[in-house]
Amino acid sequence: MKDIWEVLDQLYKKICMFQDSDKLLSHVAAKCLRVASVFQLREKITLSNSWIAFCQKNLSEHSESDKVVYCLWTLTAVIKEIFKDTCSQKSVAELLQQLLTPLDAPFEVFYNSFFSQHLDGPPGTCHLANTLLGALELLELLIASRTHRDLHFTCQRILFLKPSCVLDVITWPVQAFVKRKFVIFLKKCLLRKAGEDLCRGAVAALAPPDRHLEGDMAAVADAVLHAVDLGLLRTLSVRGKPSCFAGGEVQPGCERPPGPDHVILRAASLLVIKSLEIKFQKCASAKEMRGNSSDPNSFCISNTIHNYQISELE
Repeated sequence: MKDIWEVLDQLYKKICMFQDSDKLLSHVAAKCLRVASVFQLREKITLSNSWIAFCQKNLSEHSESDKVVYCLWTLTAVIKEIFKDTCSQKSVAELLQQLLTPLDAPFEVFYNSFFSQHLDGPPGTCHLANTLLGALELLELLIASRTHRDLHFTCQRILFLKPSCVLDVITWPVQAFVKRKFVIFLKKCLLRKAGEDLCRGAVAALAPPDRHLEGDMAAVADAVLHAVDLGLLRTLSVRGKPSCFAGGEVQPGCERPPGPDHVILRAASLLVIKSLEIKFQKCASAKEMRGNSSDPNSFCISNTIHNYQISELE
């Protein structure tokens, strides 16, 4: 056992490999950290202070380097393993408690600073796309973990507390597939299906939702409808791009007229419809459904429906 602890200690001390220009080495280092962290959680061992400090620093002070991406990837992988774990003597809630307690505040700082950026210009870099996708996957798992009512971390509710931050990403100059991922993510959140693909069904059989969930869903629905009323859907492109098997380019002479992107159309449709459903269920009167003109923060539902036209999505 002594040899194992010596290896783990050396591994955590060499976290700087995340900064290595060799992407394969960096990926292997992150994977080793994931395995080591899961082992420590299962064996009721305190998580490495070096790794926790590394994650806290890079989440709180995220930069253009890949270190924050590896932090997000490692945390996501650890949470996936926790959901799949059937051998540990600890419950899923206990394992998540141990993991999220030191990282709750740093992740909130990361969410606020990263998603509050105002980007304009040409499509973003691969680093931006990787960070967005890493944050999105981790957010989805954190939302899925809300089924464990013993946990009350801000990072589990951060999307619902500040939904406009994620909605703004759809207007960013990022690749179309990234925008598609975010629309589908928001749709899954409102349908209460967040994490079902990532957790392999482990979340569905757990405890009922917490007492804040209804209000949180209403907050996201309001934010979605408000964004749609301001023209959010006009920023989405539904024009499909011809492709072939394995993702290569279509050979000259074999092109077909591009059709609509049915995935984004379906996801955007369900997102708006579900938001309207939640809004109607929460309305106290017919007057509120029509929109209260005296409230500067309110909007007219009829305008939202008018804005949601397929022609506007082009």
